[in-house]
Amino acid sequence: MKILYQLKIGDFAPSESSRSFTKEGYLKCVNVRLAKAPQVRQYYAYEFPSLTGFTADQIINVYTPAEELFKPEVVLSFNGVDTTDYHPPKNEINASNWKEYHTGTCENVRVEEGYLVGDLLIKDKNSIDLIQSNERIEISLGYGADLMLENGTAPDGTPYQAKFINFKGNHVALVKYGRCGGDCRIGDEKPNPKGETMEVLVNGIRFDIGDNKPLADALKLQQEQLENLKAAKLKVGDQQFAIGDELPAVQAVVNTLQAENAQLKQQVGDLEKNQITPEKLDQVVAERAAVVADAKAIAPGVKTEGCSCEQIKRDVIATKAGDALVAAVLGGVAVGDAKPDQIDTVFRALSAVKATTPTNAVGDALQTFQKQQVGDADPSANQQQGYNKADAYKTI
Repeated sequence: MKILYQLKIGDFAPSESSRSFTKEGYLKCVNVRLAKAPQVRQYYAYEFPSLTGFTADQIINVYTPAEELFKPEVVLSFNGVDTTDYHPPKNEINASNWKEYHTGTCENVRVEEGYLVGDLLIKDKNSIDLIQSNERIEISLGYGADLMLENGTAPDGTPYQAKFINFKGNHVALVKYGRCGGDCRIGDEKPNPKGETMEVLVNGIRFDIGDNKPLADALKLQQEQLENLKAAKLKVGDQQFAIGDELPAVQAVVNTLQAENAQLKQQVGDLEKNQITPEKLDQVVAERAAVVADAKAIAPGVKTEGCSCEQIKRDVIATKAGDALVAAVLGGVAVGDAKPDQIDTVFRALSAVKATTPTNAVGDALQTFQKQQVGDADPSANQQQGYNKADAYKTI
């Protein structure tokens, strides 16, 4: 198991106790429940600055094992720590700030029935008044701990994504609302002068809403809808996801499907673009016939059967590699290394030169005449009837 990083944190845990005053006017709160374990509490990712892989407003369930919180050295670390009105900066009391934030002390820390319990002696008059008016009736522990990323399920069935280990106590803060709920408070035997109040739970944090029942009902309905949404299942293709816990996985599948869809659209477009219609087929046949004709005219012995137009052009140019025209167009590039557009340009140039080469009409006619007079047959056998000295008298 890998420890992610160490941190100091104020961890809310309400308390139940009894109050009394000393002769000096200090408020003594006995049997205060400081923390509960095992327990899963909810935190926002931004509360852990070094945490990666989560969005700032993402809620993380963090598990506190009883075997970690109730270690003898952990219990002893909270004995004698300062009490504060809310948490000091960086959740730490030290020699440089204790005078500014110290309101009392926490003593006689022990473990009782699944709770970390202690006695508080509150010396600060303002803090005492806040406790007596129920403005500071819950407890938030300030401690150092190691946060370890680990998926699991608590004994009560609550899933978690991380857990705290290696606690070390630093202070005990008085707060209005704790993170863990209202089952543990600084006890007050006096009746509540404000009358009964209602509390609601929003994202794991409790709020006092007085006697506003319609608001309580609306918030309860919204909370139920949210829980139903979290429990809902979403099917994507042949995969099924829990919306509340697997949104990143759902998004990854959707992104993959979108990418595949875009790729398929591109492939369909390419197929439609390259589809051979009768018109395109006629055009291709005509273009190939022209290339073959030009190739035969430039290099009569070139092979064309079974060869692509580009290969035919390259083979023709290869036979003319020594020509000044080829060298001028390619600029020293070998025929095999030339790009298709360079090959096309050279082939067109050779075809143009071939088309404009003047012919020798006299030479061609003489050559044709000579071919007609050469043969092995008896000339007299095929001689046409004409002038004959033996028969000359017949025509006189």
